[in-house]
Amino acid sequence: MQDALDDAVVESPADLTREWLTQVVGAGEVAEFRYERVGTGQVSDCFRVHLDYARDGAGPRSVILKVASSDPTSRQTGLMMGLYESEVRFYRELVPHLTGGPLAACHHAAIDTETGAFDLLIDDALPAVPGDEIVGATAGQADLAVRELGRLHALVRANPALLDAAWMDRGSMLDQAVFAQLYAMFLDRYTTEVDPRHLAVCEALVASFDDYLAMVNADAKGLVDGDYRLDNMLFGDTHARRSLTVVDWQSVMAGPATTDLSYFLGGALTAETRRAHYDDLLRAYHRASDSGTAVTQADIRESVRKQSFMGVTMSIAASVVVERTPRGDELFMATLSRHCEHVLDTDAVALL
Repeated sequence: MQDALDDAVVESPADLTREWLTQVVGAGEVAEFRYERVGTGQVSDCFRVHLDYARDGAGPRSVILKVASSDPTSRQTGLMMGLYESEVRFYRELVPHLTGGPLAACHHAAIDTETGAFDLLIDDALPAVPGDEIVGATAGQADLAVRELGRLHALVRANPALLDAAWMDRGSMLDQAVFAQLYAMFLDRYTTEVDPRHLAVCEALVASFDDYLAMVNADAKGLVDGDYRLDNMLFGDTHARRSLTVVDWQSVMAGPATTDLSYFLGGALTAETRRAHYDDLLRAYHRASDSGTAVTQADIRESVRKQSFMGVTMSIAASVVVERTPRGDELFMATLSRHCEHVLDTDAVALL
């Protein structure tokens, strides 16, 4: 991988060359390549790059190129919120120390922090099946996702200095006043589409948002992906190198350790699936993440309960700061409903 953070940014797949791919992949001369758009990301654009080698190149047959969104609104959001820089730094500075986690190896990562142009060239996860947040996780997918999250947290716990980087201390970009403004925008778009019970959950959160942040930020710190959900997961088949690959780390930070677990349980599963398997999934995470700590499953359950509002927060805020699309609307309505049901099922409103 290159040394400078802003070295030779590839702004789009049209900028790729055989020479550049040969150099950064480093596994033989690339004779030909082709690419295709993959994924449904709203802040970045992703492409699968198929590689053909001269003679007997031993490199991967495909890699994934991730670049800034072609939509100006989404791109500005990624730049101003530091999403692009965080993901580039994650792959450059943390991933090399997290071998064995559900993470793709990175061949190139660079960013222009003035314009937001960036690139990530990472290993492909094929053969794999992408998750679908709207459909929701199967019980098997959910079990794998929470176990892999637990294993990743154990790796970080074994190397806690990884959380000390200044860029990992992002804090919250929201306060009660800003969140109230975003919620007003949300209501303008979606009021008639939201269950009144769920609107009541949202309004309780908006009214006490600053106090809520102070409460959850007192929890033990760990690695937070910030968007640990099905649309960012690739489930490998029996021939894949990894059983799970998590591909979006734009919101990564040091924060309350169970944030991702709560976010996944609340949003990636239908309410019915979550209720049927909740205890088993908490137990699976605890077993995978336990490395001699004194944290009990009851501790995890209570922390997940407190963090359940973070999914509500994300569903509200993200829905009004990225490009609006029909799938985006369907996604945000589905996840808001699930997260609110998680809040109600755990009586988390009583914590506010």
